[in-house]
Amino acid sequence: MRYFRTTILLFITTISLSTFVNAAALPDGPHVAVTGSAQIEVQPDQVNIQFQATSLEKTAGSAKHNVDQQVSALLTNLEKAGFDTNILERGKINSRAQYQYIKDQRTLQGIVATRDLSYLLTDLEQVNQFLELVVAANIESIGQMNYGLQAPQEWQLKARQLAIQDSKEKAANLASAYQAKLGKIYAINYQHSYTQPLMMRAKSDQMAESSYQVNKIKVSDQVEAVFILED
Repeated sequence: MRYFRTTILLFITTISLSTFVNAAALPDGPHVAVTGSAQIEVQPDQVNIQFQATSLEKTAGSAKHNVDQQVSALLTNLEKAGFDTNILERGKINSRAQYQYIKDQRTLQGIVATRDLSYLLTDLEQVNQFLELVVAANIESIGQMNYGLQAPQEWQLKARQLAIQDSKEKAANLASAYQAKLGKIYAINYQHSYTQPLMMRAKSDQMAESSYQVNKIKVSDQVEAVFILED
């Protein structure tokens, strides 16, 4: 019995396609449904470094003054080293009381002043130098280092094109395996995949000596497609 002379609808698929369960999304005649997928490993080309200037003093004024001095020293260090100081993002100075608890006894230690800072580097070879400048300004609270891509949409497009090509190849291979001819595209289902930045946690006690090995960012995409099968 030849495949196209039967009245049974043969639904060939490489994986379970929940989005095509709805009969309205499938043709009445012979067809093949596939999911094309692709993943690209890309070296990050930018990093957003988050850190915080902090100071604990007896008075709020002294604590805020020390934080201002840390930021001022950092700006001086960056300018001398050739970094663009306009890129440094500075939040507002916040202050709070800090207490020490011993046997249910609360003792005021002082006032803590903090200021959130961040800097976007587009030259990853400068990361260690930048961190050394931060530490040299007496700023020791280093937070997340968010690695990413300057043009993620370009890499996403490349991954999408590879996923489309993968879907065509899968459909053609399956059709050939069943002695059928691959026809026109009938339906396409696509949901955009977003690339997540790579985050690392920096340690202040290793700033001056450590070099950080950054993993590649994985950009992936997939597309579901239904093709008509011809005799």
